[in-house]
Amino acid sequence: PDNIGRSVIYLSQQAHHSIAKAIRIAGLGECRVRYVPLDKRYRIVAAVLEKQVRQDKKSGLNPFLVVASAGTTDTGAVDPLHEIGKITAKHKLWYHIDAAYGGFFVLTKEGKKKLKGIERSDSLSIDPHKGLFLPYGLGAVLVKDGSKLRASHYYTAHYLQDAPEQSEELSPAELSPELTKHFRGMRLWLPLKLHGLKPFRACLEEKLLLAKYFHAEVQKLGFECEIEPELSVVVYRYVPKKGDANIFNKKLLEEVVADGRVFISSTMLKGKFTLRFACLSFRTHLKTVDTLLNVLKEKVRKIEKG
Repeated sequence: PDNIGRSVIYLSQQAHHSIAKAIRIAGLGECRVRYVPLDKRYRIVAAVLEKQVRQDKKSGLNPFLVVASAGTTDTGAVDPLHEIGKITAKHKLWYHIDAAYGGFFVLTKEGKKKLKGIERSDSLSIDPHKGLFLPYGLGAVLVKDGSKLRASHYYTAHYLQDAPEQSEELSPAELSPELTKHFRGMRLWLPLKLHGLKPFRACLEEKLLLAKYFHAEVQKLGFECEIEPELSVVVYRYVPKKGDANIFNKKLLEEVVADGRVFISSTMLKGKFTLRFACLSFRTHLKTVDTLLNVLKEKVRKIEKG
């Protein structure tokens, strides 16, 4: 506890808000948080990260945690996982990767290349309800060294003295905050057992292709795309010939959502109201994307005409 105020956590400005929430819940709110600068594609700059770690050590601080993203929510950006992994190993820092959105793309040939270094993490969060298109309630944290997980969650009590010692299998209650819980794993195991990985892999490959397709086609309609998609998120915005672009895009979002045929979302990037194409539903296919392109074209014309 005496060391918490001297300890340093390194994050990206693109880190999911759940990271900050977890830090607070874990009682680490007094830690010093460094937001590492990003490159033009919203990815952590590994060289700057290492420079900050070195400076903090020299200043007598205690760098201990780096959180990287295998696909950010805002832009789908993948941090340089391999390079960051080398830095954390060199300086003996805990390396967590938020792979909740993008982790399962590792099942594809393209995704495996882009997620190189994910295996270097000490812990990894991943959501099968996203990348495997399964029901809610299956989010998981994978920890490389199980003994550290058990050390955090194992407790005993007098009323448990009659419980048999389990040497072959650990109790889930000793590996997570929950004690009694239902069999969530069945919802993950059964679809994989019945169908295998092939249909899941094919679906993920389709989403990567749809993102590339949308990225190319939406620019033909006059939209600007600051970056190319790394996974299945495309950020784009329309810059009108006159008027405030932020107001225009906000109005465009409202028009598309009110239309009801396709749902899109938005974010803010460098002060710019930006639209998001987030393609990770098993029901989203080429026809859906073409519908969105047509709706965007229609609504842009409507707004421009006033």
